[in-house]
Amino acid sequence: MAALEWYAHKALGDGVYWIQERFYESGNRANIWLVQGSHQDLVIDTGLGLRSLPDYLSSSGLLPHGKDGGSGRRPLMAVATHVHFDHAGGLHQFEQVAVHREEAEALIRGDNFETVTWLSDSEVVRAPIPGWSASQFKVEAVKPSHILEDGERHLEDVCGGDQTTD
Repeated sequence: MAALEWYAHKALGDGVYWIQERFYESGNRANIWLVQGSHQDLVIDTGLGLRSLPDYLSSSGLLPHGKDGGSGRRPLMAVATHVHFDHAGGLHQFEQVAVHREEAEALIRGDNFETVTWLSDSEVVRAPIPGWSASQFKVEAVKPSHILEDGERHLEDVCGGDQTTD
């Protein structure tokens, strides 16, 4: 199954998109957000990561070209609100990953206890690849490129621009 089939999105305006994994039906399903910035785009939470979220973002046209119609894309960073499996499963698909300091070690270890990995076959209503089983699923270890600290309000250092959370 192609990534384009696995995900669906809805534009919310001002460069903000809500994305969901179409074939993961659970009360645990995280919302995935794409926020298009002036210097960098952010994906907030990444879902299970059973199919490539970056491939979906590209093939669906959600990653626009750089300024002045150039061929280069803005940098893309994935930010995890926390490392539970339904929020952090796809972090390994991104070169730039940001996570809070308190969650970093669990992510670096790929600790499936701390990532609360309890996925069941019944929640994935269409297998991402033939022969897939929930028992094979785990959150892959990822070394974050950015560690977020309590009280940080400016995304300047993370995003390379003048964005703020205010």
